[in-house]
Amino acid sequence: MKKINWVNFLHIYQPPWQDKGVIEQASSESYEYLFGLLDKYPKFITTLNITGSLVEQLEEFRPDLLKLLQALIKKGKVELTGSAKYHALLPLLPTEEIKRQILLNEEILSKYFFKKPVGFYMPEMAYSKKVAEIVKDFGYQWIVLDAINLDSKKEDDILYEIKNVGLKVIFRDRKISKSYPAEVIYKKLKQKNKKTETIITGTDGEMYGHFHKDWQGHLEKILQDDHLSIQSVSQYINNLTDNKVKKVKLLTASWETTAKELKKGVAFALWQDPKNKIHRDLWKLTKLAIKIVNQNTKDSSWKWARWHLDRGLASCTFWWASATKPSDFSPLTWNPDMIDNGSEELVRSVRSLHKIKTSQRLKAERLYIQIKKNTWETHWRKYHK
Repeated sequence: MKKINWVNFLHIYQPPWQDKGVIEQASSESYEYLFGLLDKYPKFITTLNITGSLVEQLEEFRPDLLKLLQALIKKGKVELTGSAKYHALLPLLPTEEIKRQILLNEEILSKYFFKKPVGFYMPEMAYSKKVAEIVKDFGYQWIVLDAINLDSKKEDDILYEIKNVGLKVIFRDRKISKSYPAEVIYKKLKQKNKKTETIITGTDGEMYGHFHKDWQGHLEKILQDDHLSIQSVSQYINNLTDNKVKKVKLLTASWETTAKELKKGVAFALWQDPKNKIHRDLWKLTKLAIKIVNQNTKDSSWKWARWHLDRGLASCTFWWASATKPSDFSPLTWNPDMIDNGSEELVRSVRSLHKIKTSQRLKAERLYIQIKKNTWETHWRKYHK
């Protein structure tokens, strides 16, 4: 029988303004399901990114799951990673905003889990060298990316290191990750050859149970198969020998970037498509809000302005305006309510300040109104004729 070593990275997150009902649904269908299996099966371990914002949401809506996660971490069943608290697309932000998002996340992890992780997850696996250098300066040792960032064919069981940065990096298998990994592994385990294969996957945790119902029980079946071994990312990296380290330069891209988009020079099309007028206005409002809020740190309401801005940087506002279908397990990335929620956080960051010019307020309001107008005109004309 074939033997497989599975390195399984999971990412779970909900937008900071997500409806309570959606959080509860994802919690019962995915988080409860995954945490329960991690607790039940001795061999099942994972490397997990849970954003700081979701930790706070679980504390409010599902504290039982937060306690279970804490217990799993203590048992060594779950390895956490660092990240950005509100899941901002880091390569598109100024340096100080990148650092702030990482620090905010570290505060939450320290409060609830006490130990700083050694690995880091760039939201959407969106990589740029600038972000990598910042992550390295924060003391993190490794990241997980999609193989599209590698400008050559990926080699098996090779530990890569980013040249002139020093971060270790491993690459997920995009094809398997964009399917249902447990089913792919189940079928591979049935093959008669005895070759051992390492499979590295990186997926949204919500795929398990929320986006995909595993009616055939593939995940539990493979967790009971003696021919499957599972490692955390750190375990996998630590088991690779020094003579297998390869230093590489990486391409700027995300786990959703296509080869066609790279050729066009559009690394992050789902979040910043130059042909998407809603994206263009969202980034104008984002840059304006960042500038105004950071220029008014002594304003009596700066704390609230900053809170709205932090939340407004969440990547999902832009993602839900891209109107594409990245994979079979992804919905159509169009949701006017989500665009509204994110853009409203951005404009509220400006509204919250007391001592700014009326011209600045009006500029922000005009951008906000333009985004809202284009969003709902597109929605009713294109998607609800």
